[in-house]
Amino acid sequence: MSSQNTNNSYGWVAKTFHWGMFLIIVGQFWLGGNFKEEAYRELGLSGYHFSIGIMILFLMLLRFGWRAKNPVPELPEGTGKLQALGAHGLHILFYVLLIALPISGIMIVQAKGGSPSLFGLFNFPTLVDKVDSTAELAATLHGVFAKVTVLLVVIHIVMALYHHYGKKDNVLRRMLPW
Repeated sequence: MSSQNTNNSYGWVAKTFHWGMFLIIVGQFWLGGNFKEEAYRELGLSGYHFSIGIMILFLMLLRFGWRAKNPVPELPEGTGKLQALGAHGLHILFYVLLIALPISGIMIVQAKGGSPSLFGLFNFPTLVDKVDSTAELAATLHGVFAKVTVLLVVIHIVMALYHHYGKKDNVLRRMLPW
């Protein structure tokens, strides 16, 4: 399998980004729902959640670079304009949310007086001062962004299955890792 995308399929790098991000997002949702107001300064479950969030931000930058240099496979013949718009819109929303989620998370931690780091290797630069109202706003946004992301993941899965079983085209097969 080629590392590069073609007009008909994704290469192994794009597939790795896709499935890796899926696993990370599932893990993040679990971590985010399973730590309490425990330390915003220690590496418990919250610390892993913060670190993985920062990692997602960096992975998204790498993903943008890769996507800019690789063609996106064409949609199947007969795809309507509205369906194409929906598919592209969904991907754009994923990209926006997967940048907004880590940034809002960083803002929560910093506004509560913490300093998020990437697994203790380095601290993320300060974006906001310690202010309770900022922490509350960032936490509200973060929660909304997380719920919308999960909803979009479900829609994405349903549409992939619809293409595979309903339309019987290659949309799902071209992204499968095998």
